[in-house]
Amino acid sequence: MSDYFCAHRALATIDTDAIRHNFSLLRQHGARGNRSTRLIAVVKANAYGHGIALVVPALVAAGCDFFAVATLEEALTVRLLAPRADILILGYTPPQSATLLSEARITQTVFSAAYAAALAKSVKTHPVAVHIKVDCGMHRLGFAPEAVEEIAAVAACPQLHTTGLYTHFPVADSDLAATRYAFFQFLRCRQQLAARGLHLFSHAAASAALLSLPEAVLDGARPGIALYGIPTVGTPLPLRPAMTLSAPVVQLRHLPEGTPVGYGGAFVTKRPTLVGVCAIGYGDGLPRAAEGFTATLLHEKEAFSAPVIGHICMDQTFLDLTDTPAAPGDRVLLWDDPRPLAAHVGTIPYEIFTAVSSRVEQKKKGAAT
Repeated sequence: MSDYFCAHRALATIDTDAIRHNFSLLRQHGARGNRSTRLIAVVKANAYGHGIALVVPALVAAGCDFFAVATLEEALTVRLLAPRADILILGYTPPQSATLLSEARITQTVFSAAYAAALAKSVKTHPVAVHIKVDCGMHRLGFAPEAVEEIAAVAACPQLHTTGLYTHFPVADSDLAATRYAFFQFLRCRQQLAARGLHLFSHAAASAALLSLPEAVLDGARPGIALYGIPTVGTPLPLRPAMTLSAPVVQLRHLPEGTPVGYGGAFVTKRPTLVGVCAIGYGDGLPRAAEGFTATLLHEKEAFSAPVIGHICMDQTFLDLTDTPAAPGDRVLLWDDPRPLAAHVGTIPYEIFTAVSSRVEQKKKGAAT
């Protein structure tokens, strides 16, 4: 029988060797068409929930020297972990932070002439390095691909050191024809800038295009979710998922037929039922809509189906463990690949990953530092 008093509650086990393995595969794949391509590892949202403090050192050990994040706070964390790396903020940073950007050697995305002017106005000493974002159909941040004169004017601003040009594809995982057209728009913009003497480090492909549209792999490529072992398009690359989410059974209850379980009595036993209470809930990032999903009970060296029953609570989840040899202290594997759970609750693997909350303990698996 397992030790009832478990050493861990909800636990995310992060396989840093898998992350290093995935990075190496993606780097080799990206280099097929362009030998000088740099991989820009996307580690925003706490490295997609995998823990930035675990992931960045593993990637540095694998040879990564360029990272992308969403916020200034994330960028500063990466700077501590990777002192010599290039770091690009993909999202908005208040222009008032221009001096900090410059001092920390962080590159900021510029997405409009107005934002560029505000950032430049806030520069006190050294110029801020920037990459210019071009909107080729996402209709999120970015200059229109026809706004070549505006982009050239930003690049000429002495307070901004323009070093890169990039875009992001909205349907690279589902519509290659539309993605090729978006890429054509970006290339045309890049060529028109080059005709004006602006030859900028260019990147367009994120995970899906890196795997499925090799012509879109330019000077750089930005793998995100593929780094963590989850491709969003078909690929022969043997990527390895890097996170496992588990939690212990902390109490077992033998309930007779007709017994309501949990909030609202939403589940009523249809037979004598062994109910396990598992120490994880929606406050830990397990979606409340996961009711009915089948987890896996790990008892000694065997695995058993463990259907989730009743409404998931903030801190606990009910499991039907009838006909299993469950004991208090057994661990329950919620997932080692987020895709089945994402499909069950009607969302995407990204959300499953990033929903894992800060109160879930992280444990490193693997030799990568």
